[in-house]
Formats: sequence, C-alpha cells, structure tokens
Amino acid sequence: MTETQPAFVGGETLASPSPKLTTSEAEKLARDLYGIECRAHMLTAERDQNLLLEVDGCSRFVMKISNPGEVRAVTDFQTAALCHVECSDRHLPVPRIRRTLSGATEAPIVLADGRQSVTRVVTFLPGRPLVAAPGSARQRANLARCLARLDRALQGFSHPGQGHYLQWDITHLDRLEPLLPNIKDPIGRELLEGVLEEFHDRVQPAFGELRRQVIYNDLNFYNVLVDEADPDHITGIIDFGDIVAAPLVNDVAVAASYQFGSAGDRGAVADFVAAYHAALPLTVSEVAILPALIAARLATTVLITSYRAQCYPQNSLYILRNASAAWTALKVLRAPEWHQDGGWLKDALMDKERL
Repeated sequence: MTETQPAFVGGETLASPSPKLTTSEAEKLARDLYGIECRAHMLTAERDQNLLLEVDGCSRFVMKISNPGEVRAVTDFQTAALCHVECSDRHLPVPRIRRTLSGATEAPIVLADGRQSVTRVVTFLPGRPLVAAPGSARQRANLARCLARLDRALQGFSHPGQGHYLQWDITHLDRLEPLLPNIKDPIGRELLEGVLEEFHDRVQPAFGELRRQVIYNDLNFYNVLVDEADPDHITGIIDFGDIVAAPLVNDVAVAASYQFGSAGDRGAVADFVAAYHAALPLTVSEVAILPALIAARLATTVLITSYRAQCYPQNSLYILRNASAAWTALKVLRAPEWHQDGGWLKDALMDKERL
C-alpha cells in the first residue's frame, strides 16, 4: 500500500495479498488431501487463488485457496451455504463441495510465506461465462428467476460466521467513504458524494423494515455460466465468496447493477427486476429503496476497484473489469431527470402489471 492509499476500517482483507501456490503445489494438495490425480491450471481471482483441476483430460474440479486475511469462520460459512443449497434445491446449477479423504468439506493449509489459509474443492460447472456470451431479454429473465430460486434455497439458512464485515456488502457503504480520495476526477467524486449522502439520509434508516437473510451478493457476468449452444440457458452460478446476511433486496440491487450494459439501459434493469419479482415478490418498501441500493452497489464497485488497482497494479486489468460499466450506469442512474426519488423503476414495474 502506498502513502496515497488510505487505511479504512475493515480494509485488511482488501489489502491482504492473494495466495500464490504453484500448479505443482496445488496438484500435490489435490492428491494428498482429496485423492485427486490431476493437472492444475491457474484461474483468475481477486482476493483468493483459484485453480482448475483436470483429471484424465475429462472430469474437472476447481480448487479454491482462501485469502489468509479472511477468518476461518467466514470460509466455513461459504462452504456451509453451498451444502445447504445442495440439500434445499439439488437441481440448482451451483458448485457442489468435494470432500477430503477424511470427509471434511475444507482443509487448513500453511502457505510458503507462513500464512494460514484454507483449501476447498468444488465441482466444475460447464458453460460459457456470461460476459463473453450474447445477451437477450429471455436470458435476462432466466437469470433473474435463477437468482430468485437461489434466494429461496438460502431461506432459513444461518451460520455463526454470517455476521462478518464484507467490504462488498452495500449495507456498509458508509465505511468505504475514506476511499473517496482515490477518485481523482472531481466530477466522479462529486457523484459518489451524492450517493453517500443519500445512503446516510434515506437508505440506512430504511434497513430496519426490510427482510433479511443470507444472500449470494455477487451476480455479476463473470460469475454466471450459460450454455454454449443456447446462451439463454443458465448453466451455472459460481463463486460464493461474497455471501452475507443482509436485506434480501440487496441481492436484487447487486444483480441489477450489472444489467445496464455499456449504454446504460434502464429498461433492461426494470425487466430484470420484474422477472425476479414475478418469481419472488418484493414488498413496496423494497421496490422503493431499490434504485438507491443499485446506486450504492455501483459506488461500491468504483470505490473498491480503484483502491485495489492502486494496491495491486499488476492485477489492475482484472480488478477494474467492471469499473467502466459501473461509472456509465452510475451517471445514468444519478441523472437529474431519472434520479428524483427513483420512481422510474416502480413506474416501469407497474407498466408491466407485475407490482
């Protein structure tokens, strides 16, 4: 971290370097802990380290090495959530936990630099990343219904680790305020200051009346897989590293924030929310606060990615992959003619006769 990168409460995980196992080290772990003879290949990740394990050139798994800055209860929370979903809805396209030779769902390890970490292995899901696939209204509706189904599967699940602080949890957007100096563009900084002001004045007071549960919290296009032959068909939702206990509507806000596209299409956002609402109805209070929560997620994206890109310039291309679209969407969402009280979303849903 340089002198220009401010410290902030809870920023330790963001500033903790990712694990750096070699492929041969990962292959040995897979063999010794899981009984898997494989070839390991590096995958991209932000805080953790992910590797593809290829067995006989056919069956595949993903090994996840957790960031040492993440406490053990949090990784166990993520693992337990996947096990709960498997029991709640066996046909949901999410990864399944591969047990160790001793039957454990995860295994503690010591990295070469002496830091403590945890390794987990999950099944590999087939499909093409949504970010590299053509989009459509049908695909958008299918994705919304899949998220609603996942939220239903997580209902009733609780875990001792669910109360942890996660920087990507928009419930705590205010704790990212010390990152504002990283935004050098004065217009962009002023835009974020407006989002933070609305968050303080309007969003935080509303949290008490919203439904809460464990949510997925990261439905971006890199975490969704679709069928190669039929991109409208969702084949996988991967990476449960950002799950939290939070207002249910936050999950919709996070997912909706990625629906604007490069042109800032509010209609696509309304379509997504309408499809989710048809599968898992939102309350009037949740719909009313949703535009402000979408703005909170977009602000979270640009604040965190600008900070981490300065911390880790060698990984900046990956870290900033969603930043440009987030800025575009934020400018559209906060435009005076559309911002107001966020009524455009409610009006759009009413036009669809879904609310």
